[in-house]
Amino acid sequence: MSEETNDLGRILVVDDEAPIRDVLCEYFEGQGFGVEAACDGEAALSALGRYRPDLVLLDVRMPGIDGVEVLRRIRHADPKVPVIMVTANEDVALARETLTLGAFDYVSKPFDFSYLDRAVTAGLLQGGETAAAPAPASTDDPWPALVRTMFRATRGMAGRASTGTRMEAAALAAARLAASGQPTEASQYLGELALVLGIAVELGDLTGSDLAAVESALASARRALSAAG
Repeated sequence: MSEETNDLGRILVVDDEAPIRDVLCEYFEGQGFGVEAACDGEAALSALGRYRPDLVLLDVRMPGIDGVEVLRRIRHADPKVPVIMVTANEDVALARETLTLGAFDYVSKPFDFSYLDRAVTAGLLQGGETAAAPAPASTDDPWPALVRTMFRATRGMAGRASTGTRMEAAALAAARLAASGQPTEASQYLGELALVLGIAVELGDLTGSDLAAVESALASARRALSAAG
């Protein structure tokens, strides 16, 4: 696989099943990422220092050093690189546990590529901050904080309800547009986020501390747009 540095970033794909590696590598190379593949935990840890990925897609169950142990070692070697766990449906509970070890997110096979796109974009945008090592609540840049908070909140929503999917997409779009100097368009997506958030609250999809965190992050993003204007 290509080891060239791409503007979109470098992804390390770790899976013991060749067809899965091939699908993920082909997909993300087609999106414009640099991609390196590793067939097991040993190869993944070797590639981590050599390839220096911006994000790792890591299979949970592999022979030899399994994904959970690889995650632990990655977190020790490079606490900042985002790691998204890849799991079969029957291992979702295990994948959720990896969030406490510092995984940024998890995706299930067969892949929902629309969600995978959002998770990878969010992982790259948030700059390696994880559930195990979150950034402080106050930050000079509210956009990574908005995306990070939104993805954390949707993890607690049953089956990542459709409202959660809409909010993730709106938060990512707003962050991208704000970063590219398009405040009016970014504001429109913040409006969409607020609208769907209201629906999620009405349906009981988002409550308590998760709701409070999203509302706070949304308010910070709006203040940033007002200041920029």
